[in-house]
Amino acid sequence: MTPLSWFLIGAAALLAVFFLVFGRKKKDGLDIETSRAARTAKAGALGSRLSWRYLWAKTRALFAGEEKRKKILDETHLKSAEEVVRFMGNMKGAIMKVGQIVSFLSDDVPEQYRAVLKQLQTQSPPMSFDLARGVIEKELSTPLKTLFKDIDEKPLAAASIGQVHRAQLPDGKDVVIKIQYPGVDQAIRADLSNLNWMYAMMGMLNPGLDPKPLVQELKERIGEELDYRLEARNQETFVALYGGHPFIRVPKIVPSHSASRVLTQEFISGKNYDWLLKQPEAFRSQVSEVLYRFVFGSIARFRVFNGDPHPGNYLFHENGSVTFLDYGCIKYFPEGMLAGWKDLIRAHIEGDREKFRRHITELEFIQPGAKGTTEQFYDYFGYFYEPFSKDRLFAFTPEYNAKSLGLVFDRNHPEYGALIKELNMPPDFALVNRIQWGVYSIFAQLRASGNWHRIWREYYYDEPPTTELGRKSSTFRAAWKNERGIPPDASVWMEPGGIKWEKKAA
Repeated sequence: MTPLSWFLIGAAALLAVFFLVFGRKKKDGLDIETSRAARTAKAGALGSRLSWRYLWAKTRALFAGEEKRKKILDETHLKSAEEVVRFMGNMKGAIMKVGQIVSFLSDDVPEQYRAVLKQLQTQSPPMSFDLARGVIEKELSTPLKTLFKDIDEKPLAAASIGQVHRAQLPDGKDVVIKIQYPGVDQAIRADLSNLNWMYAMMGMLNPGLDPKPLVQELKERIGEELDYRLEARNQETFVALYGGHPFIRVPKIVPSHSASRVLTQEFISGKNYDWLLKQPEAFRSQVSEVLYRFVFGSIARFRVFNGDPHPGNYLFHENGSVTFLDYGCIKYFPEGMLAGWKDLIRAHIEGDREKFRRHITELEFIQPGAKGTTEQFYDYFGYFYEPFSKDRLFAFTPEYNAKSLGLVFDRNHPEYGALIKELNMPPDFALVNRIQWGVYSIFAQLRASGNWHRIWREYYYDEPPTTELGRKSSTFRAAWKNERGIPPDASVWMEPGGIKWEKKAA
């Protein structure tokens, strides 16, 4: 396997080793250990098992034929992956999110790991319904039978922070209820208190990285996910921005049945990611354009994005539209930062190397005295911009995605190793990379093809759309502005308090 494979697997395993332990079994059936000391007490035992199992497998493989060797290693990967998944699934929180990301981030990760880790997207061990009932009734101060006409005791999905149940309101409206696991807030805070160690590890991989602002950014974003009232406000803002959109759907919130640890929203039926993977190539590419427009369009046009991109957060529909779920991790971009970022990319696409270097310095990707030449930095960043750098069809592939990840993490890269050591990750871009790698990984699995350059120019140069989806979106936005008395040429953006707008200067 490549160094990137071992980094991705090692990142998950090391985090599991450091954080995950055999928590005490609680009488309520939910196995979340909340104490930092307890979460690290037996980490050595897990680490030893994973390490010795692999070393023993490698030793056995030395004396085996090619076919037997592959079988030994495959079985070892699968057994270790299953063990890591059990820990991550039971411990929930920040650690489980690592497993979700690794499950689809790159085909460079062995299939045994990805197949098992995939369960963490929606199928982690759930809490008992009695425990879920207790959370609902405590948060909403009302008996369950009064709140809902009916509720399915079997969860639709169980994820890193909470699980989801289908229900009916007294008026018959179909809804889903997201219920936070008791104790997961304490577990996440315990995990986040150890993130300095994780970024120390990242710093060893990238010596030019300043870990402190990244730690703070991650703490703030993940910490926000624990407050469902904040998530409800975020989601209501997205509903206001995209409600009635021709191919982007956001479920409406039911405020009367929502609180800090309970979130109730309308039920929308849809297909899962496995269904999408089986669809024809043209349909997969169409859906990919929807994802691209929602994710990168929201960033470039509205200064915001939903920062938890994994297939479990999407519902797909036969008409090509997509329902976007989970608004707990939202990043609102400062106007100056986003303007500088746009200038940076435009300078690169236009071939203005000196201007490009000035922008990566101003945005603190590099220090003013960085030794790498302007041409080296220009070429290095060029690979990340390749999907939209030229007016052409571009198809995402696992090979492209693996190489782009390697260019970030491989400090021994034969061409860019020294350059990578000089690069820093500004805090405002920490979650940008998370969403870009996440979405690009999905595109690679879908083999998404399109003229991303033309779509990109809509958002960076205000050029007219060239695709059918672009024209539909443009028509929708014009009508949306007209209904609200917003001038057609006004800028619209999102802030924590809601939607803002101002007329563009002449």
